[in-house]
Amino acid sequence: MKYTYETNKKVDEAVSALELVLPNYNFGLQYIHNPQEKLADKGFKLDNEVKILDICNAKIAHDIFSQDMSIACAMPCKIAIYRENNQTYITLNSFVQIIDDLNPDLIDMAQEAQDMMIKMIEEII
Repeated sequence: MKYTYETNKKVDEAVSALELVLPNYNFGLQYIHNPQEKLADKGFKLDNEVKILDICNAKIAHDIFSQDMSIACAMPCKIAIYRENNQTYITLNSFVQIIDDLNPDLIDMAQEAQDMMIKMIEEII
């Protein structure tokens, strides 16, 4: 399952807006991936602009890792911002669903993180 939102912002504008609200939810930005650029470096042209943000709430990450280090394969949380058919979209996978697949005992923490990510996105669209 994924959550997808439309915005009138350009990709870089949405990235900047998200960066500004992250601290309000105790999230930090770890990295911004630029697949369009990386694919171009390998000789592949991607017409659609896309940025993928790795974000993390340190408390939630600590609490999850304290109970199950194998969850590292699903971390950090990611939010993708991309342009398609002249529209900008912001999307994230259901963190709850991912964690449920890996360790159902941690669903409450995943729900807390997911709820905050959805609020962040709703705040900037």
